[in-house]
Amino acid sequence: MQRDAFDIFGAEDAAAALEARLERVPASPVRMASDGRPLLSPPLSTARDRFDGPVTARAGLVVFAAHGTPASRPLGELLSRARERHLIAWRHFPDPAAHPRAAMFALAAEAGAARGKFWLLTRELLRMRHDDPTSLHDAFVRAEVDPYRAVEAMRAGTGADRIVEDVASAHASGVGISPALFINGERYGGPLDADAVLAALASY
Repeated sequence: MQRDAFDIFGAEDAAAALEARLERVPASPVRMASDGRPLLSPPLSTARDRFDGPVTARAGLVVFAAHGTPASRPLGELLSRARERHLIAWRHFPDPAAHPRAAMFALAAEAGAARGKFWLLTRELLRMRHDDPTSLHDAFVRAEVDPYRAVEAMRAGTGADRIVEDVASAHASGVGISPALFINGERYGGPLDADAVLAALASY
């Protein structure tokens, strides 16, 4: 694909439809742990969640997050370090009001998932310095995802149901901002710097 042909994302209608669906996701009761921290709902599931890192790890980290936000690059660095020893799972939490491209990038990640490249593409999306079409194109290429096929999948709304389910999970887990982390099913309330999160994971 020529870069000058990729001057728009190509899936604006699908992203707008997803944003409209996300606005209709209802609030849910939040289950609380005995110490008052919100509990992950539904719990981490090897049948449903997408994993990175060793499956035998003692600590599981579930991340509610979005791509194309100011927190993306630091989060990507954290996950890169965490995956060496800990199990991590991603649940989408795009907030179009705060981050206008978040729904588009969630669809992009799902297009990568359809090609078996979810985590490879997610890592590339988190590394992006800009949230423009050229940067997305380059992320697809680095993740070995064909940009044409990816945009076709995005236009078709591939993975939109999963994104909506993830946002419903975020609401049920008391998540209001991105990123939000859960360690072994309980909300992590400490600093979001990598050293602090890794120390919390190592304590389990």
